[in-house]
Amino acid sequence: MDALPVSEVHEWALEKHERLRRYIDAAHGARGKFSSRCYVDLYSGPGRALVVETGQEIDGSPLVAFDAAARQGDQFTEFLIADINEDYVRAAERRLTEKGAKVRAFVGPAHRVVEGIAAALDPRGLHLAFLDPYNLGDLPFSVIRRLASFKHMDLLIHVSSMDLKRELHHYLQPEGRKALDEFAPGWREHVDTKQRQDLIRRQIYEHWCGLLKGLGTSASDRVEAVDNSKHANLYWLVFVARHRLAHKLWEAVANVSPQRRLI
Repeated sequence: MDALPVSEVHEWALEKHERLRRYIDAAHGARGKFSSRCYVDLYSGPGRALVVETGQEIDGSPLVAFDAAARQGDQFTEFLIADINEDYVRAAERRLTEKGAKVRAFVGPAHRVVEGIAAALDPRGLHLAFLDPYNLGDLPFSVIRRLASFKHMDLLIHVSSMDLKRELHHYLQPEGRKALDEFAPGWREHVDTKQRQDLIRRQIYEHWCGLLKGLGTSASDRVEAVDNSKHANLYWLVFVARHRLAHKLWEAVANVSPQRRLI
């Protein structure tokens, strides 16, 4: 245990990390065919976290990714990490570096750092981006659009269904629309806001998926749910890629919980 910062997470973080780990394991054959293969994490945290419910200290997503790739012998050639909290970024950078990783660290919100990260990526490489923001406002579609512009870029995206449910009324008001406009540009022309809230949420999500297809990529039909201990849905874990093989691998490894459900 080092003296670096540690964040707090809840038990469902373990489920998120298990899916990340499984996909990295499954994709090792494809990854090994590329000389440049980067792991991208725009909400990296400090690299270590304390599970609130149990007191267990666990690796954060960048270290989970490093260890998963190390087991297969085809490690990511570089880790590009970012967080709005500079202390967190530096802690994650140090922890990865001590493991032997090549790291480039960026400080700032995702929409500000994504261009610098994109500039650091080899357009001929195979890359994996893990996007796990707290809410929809931290996940503007411009970030996904930029990362998805790479030919071989797989994305694991956590969409906060709980945020959409709790804050929907606010997002539909003039003062709250900016976040939803950035998350799913053009939603106002495609969503009937006079219907039930569950139908509004579904139409917003379906419009978002349509935006992905417009980039030449697509979201997997298999959307995995991340629930809390009371079985309340918190996140939808959405896999996005251009290539059929990537989707096939995701289908094979995604389900780690019997509580899986769609929107």
